[in-house]
Amino acid sequence: MTTMKIGLVGCGNIATDICIAIRDQAMPVSVVALTDVVPEAATRLRQEQQLDAVIGTLIETVAAADYVIECAVAGAVPDVVRTAIAHETDCLVMSVGGLLNQEDLLAEAKRNGVQVRIPTGAICGLDGIRAAMQAGLDSVTLTTRKPPRGLAGAPYLHEQGIDVEAIDAPLTVFDGTAADAVKAFPANVNVAAALSLAGLGPEKTRVRVVADPAATTNTHEIHATGPFGELTTVTRNQPSPRNPKSSYMASLSAVAELAAAVALFASRDR
Repeated sequence: MTTMKIGLVGCGNIATDICIAIRDQAMPVSVVALTDVVPEAATRLRQEQQLDAVIGTLIETVAAADYVIECAVAGAVPDVVRTAIAHETDCLVMSVGGLLNQEDLLAEAKRNGVQVRIPTGAICGLDGIRAAMQAGLDSVTLTTRKPPRGLAGAPYLHEQGIDVEAIDAPLTVFDGTAADAVKAFPANVNVAAALSLAGLGPEKTRVRVVADPAATTNTHEIHATGPFGELTTVTRNQPSPRNPKSSYMASLSAVAELAAAVALFASRDR
């Protein structure tokens, strides 16, 4: 089987988990290129995971790869997708919030035969939301509950003067649209973006964020209603071993998408 070459855009927690999975699962995958706005992060990942990868620009990384995985920040997503289109390279976008309001860019990728993959991330139930959309949805609400430290550094909390260290009881720190939630908590609620893209869109999807000092997991509850009936899913995620702001399931969803991409690559290579 031909080895699939991948490029990683962003060299933090999820990139590390991907590299570990490639090694532990003996995937026919080679990480050939890395890029990060902090060059030291790319150097550290290459050294820690003993990668035979070049560190370069976004363009160089995409050009070297058969498949690109974005695991940086939402602001990097449009450039990653544009570069993938230019090089006719399929890509996986982990910072799903960066795809909101990018309908034209996604349409351009489709016209050019470039797949932009969207992972399930840290939630379950998106298959049900997509199915229910065939008859329309009346409402979709996401309630995210996290330990306060998992929300530390969020722009919205700073703007509102909310000190996560001072929270000693469950506190709803945000209640609004998914569009606003992604801006308010860019490092925390990619699940809201993924849910929006699967269902009613960012303006009609409601999001509540609860900081709970008693919480020991990152919990995401989806509640949806429509002609199909009623749907409720609850996903209780353990935080990533290396980053309390990220759910481990998010990394696992990246690995699952990579495995699917490997299978597709192998079928094309026959």
